[in-house]
Amino acid sequence: MIAQLVPLLAATGLQPIDYGIVFMYMLAMMGMGLYLAGKQETIQDFFVGGRSLPWMATGLSMVATLMSTLTYLGAPGEIIKHGIAQFLGVLAMPFVFVIVWTLWVPFFMRLNLTSAYEYLEMRFGSGARLLAVLLYVYMRFLWMGAVIYSASMAIAVITQDTAPGAIAKLTGGMIQFNELSWFYFVLISTGVVSTAYTVLGGISAVIWTDVIQMIVLLLGAVVTLVIVAYQTGTGPVDWWREVTSVSHELPPFASWDLSVRNTVLWSLLSIFFWQVCTHASDQVALQRYFSNKDMKTARRTAVVGFTIDLSMQILLGMVGAALLVYYLQHPSELPPGISGARDATFSDKIFPRFIAYGLPVGVSGIVIAAIFAVAQSSIDSGINSTTTVIMVDLVQRYRKSPLTESGALRTAQAITLVIGAIVTVTGIFLSLAPKEYNLIDLQLKSFNCVLGPLGAMFMAGMLLRHVGQVPIVIAGIVGAISGLMFGFMDILLTPIVQLGFPQTAVVAPSPFLVIPLSWLVTFLLATLLGGLFPGPTAEQVRKYTLAGVFYGDRSS
Repeated sequence: MIAQLVPLLAATGLQPIDYGIVFMYMLAMMGMGLYLAGKQETIQDFFVGGRSLPWMATGLSMVATLMSTLTYLGAPGEIIKHGIAQFLGVLAMPFVFVIVWTLWVPFFMRLNLTSAYEYLEMRFGSGARLLAVLLYVYMRFLWMGAVIYSASMAIAVITQDTAPGAIAKLTGGMIQFNELSWFYFVLISTGVVSTAYTVLGGISAVIWTDVIQMIVLLLGAVVTLVIVAYQTGTGPVDWWREVTSVSHELPPFASWDLSVRNTVLWSLLSIFFWQVCTHASDQVALQRYFSNKDMKTARRTAVVGFTIDLSMQILLGMVGAALLVYYLQHPSELPPGISGARDATFSDKIFPRFIAYGLPVGVSGIVIAAIFAVAQSSIDSGINSTTTVIMVDLVQRYRKSPLTESGALRTAQAITLVIGAIVTVTGIFLSLAPKEYNLIDLQLKSFNCVLGPLGAMFMAGMLLRHVGQVPIVIAGIVGAISGLMFGFMDILLTPIVQLGFPQTAVVAPSPFLVIPLSWLVTFLLATLLGGLFPGPTAEQVRKYTLAGVFYGDRSS
């Protein structure tokens, strides 16, 4: 049956049915936002869903949110371009889960927070909280901009051969798009739709749309693998062999040269520190736990989140390997000017190319919806979480007179609109980034470079009983600067290399080391400076360190 069906449905480019599927999906997301709009009565409803959202929904939302198009498109592109080094980082995830389940979740759930950064003022003071908010806002604004950019790039690649012409025909030539203007039209549309239903429904709309989007994501990856397997007559064993011994070799375990990009150890460290820091300090992740009613429910959220995340990472790794095999067998299906499947300028666009030209009619629409889904789940969550941080940590913290419940809700919705506009513009600016960076490089260099310092600030608060506010603020600032330097050292050293000192280029570390190294700088500096400046109060140690929260402060 499948053998007969696939050739019948095969098409060169998207067909009306594909666009119909995408259109119906977008209508469904907006409809859910409208349905949940009437349920937003208080600011707590908008931010944490009344702390009553079910663990299955928050767990699926966690994955859909943190996945983003940077991973959904970038992970296959990374394997095609560089091999399996980054993929092997998933081996660190069981160790991360143990830390999150046993330490982070019970610690934060006992504090009853709305914004994660309330904790830093409790533990250190207002200066530490403000610094963390600034680092978070920088990180998430760029992250959301990068998500919009990467999703729009993919959708534009998929649709540019059919959609602009159809629009021109429908409007009698009044509206026409070239390749560049079509990309920006898709980018702006993605930002507007995601912002609209986030404003309408708050965190409830975000999480319930994420549930649908996560299902679409899984379906998109599985369908792609089934079609590639059928078209090529290959399977997982063949795909693994291609990326480990034919097109690429197994990466070395480690290297004394920190500038070597791909080693197993660098990948393990990158994934470990990314996950640990995200679940310890990132409002986008912690807000899912805060939306549960108690610690038991939040732990179930963690179980669902890590299980589905690991499954998705494995699926996306297989997608990358499968697509490499597909285009090695079908080089004629690559676009003009592309030398091969591993072309550095095309690796992140291979998945979108296959969606448009390698999938059957109707199936393409499902996978395009998956790309919209992964983008929107990240954008809406990022916008809502950033609105929460700005409202709780800035507006409510520094406003002299408190807002009424309805006034706070209206203010939050207005801030949501503004943030949506800002990140859409940010996506436009990121489209101008150097094209030699693939999506994985882009996220590690441009915004995850401050995730390590942010996570280190929280972990210092939990673990270092002698560290007060001054050391943590100094360490956070120095760590953030070091993260930016580690991330962009290749650019910073370019003028020196051009002057005839090429040996300086090896100083730039692998992008996989940006988060671990910046975390290390921050945590060690806080540890050292803690003995030189006044420490925390006895109450701060007793109530807001891990030992204090779990066992009580035995020194007092």
